[in-house]
Order: sequence, then C-alpha cells, then structure tokens
Amino acid sequence: MSLVQLEWIRAWRDPVMRIILLLFALATGFSVLSGARWAAERQALVTQAVAEGDEIMALRRAEFAALLAKGEKPKFGLVYATALPFRAGLPNAPLAVLSAGQAESFPAAASISPFIDPYTIFDAHAAGLESPIVLAAGRFDLAFVIVLLLPLLLIAATYDFWSGDVESGSARFQLAQPVWPVGLILARAGVRGGGLLAAMTAIAVTALLAAGARDVASLALFALVTSGYGTFWIVLAILINLFVRASTTAALAMGTAWLAVTILIPAMSAAAAHLVAAPPSAMAYTNAVRGAGLEVRAANAGAARAAATAASGRAYPAALWHSRREIQQRDARLRQMHEAYSRGWSAHRTLADRLRFLSPAVLTQDALDRIAGTDATRALAFQVQARAFAGEMRLLAFDWMDEDRLLTLADYDSGLPRFTFVEPSRAEPLTRDVTALLLITFLLLTMAALRLRGGPAKLL
Repeated sequence: MSLVQLEWIRAWRDPVMRIILLLFALATGFSVLSGARWAAERQALVTQAVAEGDEIMALRRAEFAALLAKGEKPKFGLVYATALPFRAGLPNAPLAVLSAGQAESFPAAASISPFIDPYTIFDAHAAGLESPIVLAAGRFDLAFVIVLLLPLLLIAATYDFWSGDVESGSARFQLAQPVWPVGLILARAGVRGGGLLAAMTAIAVTALLAAGARDVASLALFALVTSGYGTFWIVLAILINLFVRASTTAALAMGTAWLAVTILIPAMSAAAAHLVAAPPSAMAYTNAVRGAGLEVRAANAGAARAAATAASGRAYPAALWHSRREIQQRDARLRQMHEAYSRGWSAHRTLADRLRFLSPAVLTQDALDRIAGTDATRALAFQVQARAFAGEMRLLAFDWMDEDRLLTLADYDSGLPRFTFVEPSRAEPLTRDVTALLLITFLLLTMAALRLRGGPAKLL
C-alpha cells in the first residue's frame, strides 16, 4: 500500500474530519442563503429605482393626453425637457450572492434631472445603507466563511499533523522506515489538509450553483482563490509543525497566526491608512457644499425674482433660463470642493489598497469581492458613469431649450434615454491579489524546504 493511500485511510477514519466537513457545509448553506436574500433585495431596490423614471413618465403622459383631449394647454412640467426624470442603476454581478463586500457603503442607484447637481444624484438612495458598525462587523456571507472559518477548520485538522507524532514518539518509528522524510511530510499535509480543502471548495461551489450561480468564469475564479487561500494555511501548518515539538505549542502558534492574519494585521492596516492618509470629513464636505449653494442662491435672489415675472419671448420661460445660469454658477463654485473631496478619498483608498498585501486574508477578501462585483472599484465606476450620464442628459435638455423644443406625445412614447453600466476590468487587480497570495505561500514553502534540508534529525 502506498504512503498516500495509508495517510488517506488514517486521515479519513478520524471522525474530526467528518465533523469539520459537516460544520463547513452548514455554515456554507446558511451563508449562501443569506447572501442570496441580500442580493435579491438589492437587485429589487435597483430595479424599482430605475423603473421609477418610466412610471413618472407614464403618469405624465396620461395627464398630457387628458389635457389635450379637453383642448387645454399642458402644464409646464409636462412639456419642458428640464423636468425629465432619468434614472441609473448598478445591476448585480453574476456572483453577487458570494459577498456583500463594500457594496453596502455605496448607493446602487441615482435619480437624475437636468438641473440637479451631478454629485447629489445618489443622495436619495443613500438612506438605506448599513451603519459603519454593521459594515465593520461584516455580513455572514460565503466570503466571511471562506476568509475566517475555512482557515479555522483547516487548522483544526492540520495543526499537529506532525508535531503530535513527534510528541508521542511515533515519528521516530515512522522515520526509521524506508520512507523519504520530505515525501512523508508532504503526504501527511497534502492528504489531510489538501483533501479537506478540496472537499470544502467543492461544497462551496455546489452551494453557489444551488443558489443559481451559472457564470463559469466567476465560479472558476472563486475556486482558484479559495484553493490558493487554503493552500497558504496548509503550508503554514507544515512550517509550524517543522519547528515545534508539542501539540499544544502547535495549536497556540496556529491560533496566533490566524488571529494575526485575519484580525490584527487588517485592523492595524486600516488604522495606519486612517493615520497616514485620513479620509476627508463627510460632514464638513456636506456643510461646505450646502453653504456654497446657499450663497450662490442668495447672490441670485434678486435676478430670480425678476425672472419670475419677466417674459422670455421664447418657448421656455425666463425663470428656467435664470435657473440654467444659476446652476452653471453653482456647479462652477462647487467643482473644486467636489474634486478636493474625491482626491482625499482617492489617496486614502490608494494607501489602503497597497496595505492589503500585508495580509493573505485581506487579499482573499478583496479578490472575492471583485469576483462578486461588490468591491469599491465597481461601485465607484458606477458613480463616475452615472455622473457622466447626468452631464449628457443636462446637455440634451439645454439643447432642447436652445432649439425651443417642447415635449410631445411622440417624445413620451419613444421613452427616456437609458443608462447602461459598463463593467470595469477586474483582470488586473485579481491577478495582483492571486499573485501576491501565491508569492506569500511560496515564501513559506521555501522556509519549510530549508528546514527539511537538515534531514530527519530536524524533524524530531
């Protein structure tokens, strides 16, 4: 019987292995159900928000047609392009059920109107976002299970796979046999840890399939990241088992490593990012924007009163022409504030993005968020694209004003211009995450190989 077959029988006769798989299956099932519920609710909110523009137009069209049937002139809100209600929404990615990620920190929809400041189009959809305390704790989604629970279960199965034998004395008997020491260590760790990791990865992929995930590329990336992260912990167990001689010491070492990798280093990295490149104050920014807007309005108060009673001699009233000039002044005044606030957050995110390489757990969470489409990069790309769409719709309304063009029933029937989200590329950041994770694992494996070069004496 080969060494691998012997280790396989030895490992899977251990009831602990079956208990670990059962616990992982239960946690995975619950997390996928929770993630599916969250993804469905979020998609429903986005769909509802986007459909709101069409609902408003349908009601206006009905009123427009009723007034025309009576021979009455339609109200100004029914014929002026400046009142058009546009909407933009961020759709769920194919594997959104995997992780809530950072998505709950950003609005997933925008309410757009030609005269609204493009930086305030998300405000109406920010009220339902989770509190920072909930976001810091994290949701019990599948990414949480992979990042925090999977390594704990692997540790439970592998923490003393060799040190326990050294402590009991059976290691000397095993090394006295005609076996290759390196092969013995790798077989023990590979069968016990690798077999468990493969089973847990298969369970997780099966759960995602059961939840409706059908994107093969995303599922393959998920399996790759999960396997790479689990391999890191197996290699770490090998390294620790090569240096310690007691099960208790091995357990303490692995537990400390888990605490450092998953909790302490991420927390210290976040604290460092806040100290070195602190994000700008949202309250100060909001108050400054509000104050500047009020100043612009106050400076134009006299002109607004005069425009309210003045005749423009054109299809659009003087009040709308005044409003157009005022919002252009307001946006020019606020542009520097918006850009400074964005630069402050960009510097903070850039530093935090670099610090993620200090922890395999943060790398894995970042990779899973990108696979799920719930990362900050995708949410920020939506904001940039929605603001660009708002700018295009403003130019459209202004062109109609310049042409003295009013809305007709044909315009209502043709529908509103649609926002289409263009997915940002995730290949480069995912490649960096996976490459960094593999490099850290390779470094640990190199240290283990150097230890094994000392021969059997170093293993006892």
